[in-house]
Amino acid sequence: MTWHRLPAAPRMIVHRESGRSAVVVRSLAGTSDWRRAVLDRFATGVLGLAGARALAPAEWPPWPPGDWYELEAELRRHVPGLRIDGAVVPRQRDRTRLSLIGRMAGNHVVVKLGQPQDGLEVESRVLDELARNPLPGIATPDLLGTGTLTTGGHVIAFVATTAIAVRHQRPAIDEPLRTFESDLAERLHVLPHVTGEESRRTEDLVPVHGDLTPWNLRRTPRGLALFDWESAGWGPPGSDLALYRRSCDEVRRPWTRQRSSR
Repeated sequence: MTWHRLPAAPRMIVHRESGRSAVVVRSLAGTSDWRRAVLDRFATGVLGLAGARALAPAEWPPWPPGDWYELEAELRRHVPGLRIDGAVVPRQRDRTRLSLIGRMAGNHVVVKLGQPQDGLEVESRVLDELARNPLPGIATPDLLGTGTLTTGGHVIAFVATTAIAVRHQRPAIDEPLRTFESDLAERLHVLPHVTGEESRRTEDLVPVHGDLTPWNLRRTPRGLALFDWESAGWGPPGSDLALYRRSCDEVRRPWTRQRSSR
C-alpha cells in the first residue's frame, strides 16, 4: 500500500486509495498550538482539493514493528470490516504510539496503538463506564474493541472507538465546566485506587481525566466531546480544571488573549 504525507504537516500520512475522505485525519492531530492548527488546516485543505494521490510519497512509520499488511490483518481480526485511511505519528519521535483513522460500515473509527503499559486499558475501562453513565453535557466515544495484537513479533495494545464529528470540531476554550469534577467523581469512583501504605497519602484524591486540555475537550455540533482518557486515574481536587485553564492560552490566538483574560 502506498502512503503519502500531507504538506506542512509531516506527522500526518494517508494512503492513496483514501482519496479526499482522509481529510478527517486532522481530527487526530490534537493541535496544542494555534500556529500548528493553521498548518494542519492548510495541509488537509490541500488534501481535500488534490486528493491523496497528488501528495508526496511517505514511508510507513518505524513503529509499530512489522509491515502494514500484517498490522491491518490483525486489526481486522479484532475489528471486522475496518479500513484505515490515515495515521498521525506522535511529535516525540521515540514515542511508541500511533493513532489511526478509518471507516467501518460507513462510519469513522479511531484506533490507538501503544505499548501494553501505556494506559490504553484504562481508557477502555473509562469509556465502558461512561457508556453506562454518561457525563452530563459531554459526549465521549463509544468503545468498539480493545485488547492486544501481535505484529512483527511484538505485542502491542489497541483501543478502537467511534469518531465524534471528525469534520466539524474545534478546541473548546474557556468552557465553565462548573460540575465537571463532581460529575466525573460520581462516575469514575470505580477506578483502581492506590492500596496499602501509599493509600494514606492519597485519601484526598479524586477521579481525574488527567489531560484536560482544549485539544482533548472539543466543541462539536453535538456539544462538547472529551477524548484521550488513557491518563485517567486519581489526582488532587481541582487539578483537571487548573490544567485546562492554563492550557487554553496555548491554542488561543495571541490577539485574543488580553481580552479573554479580563
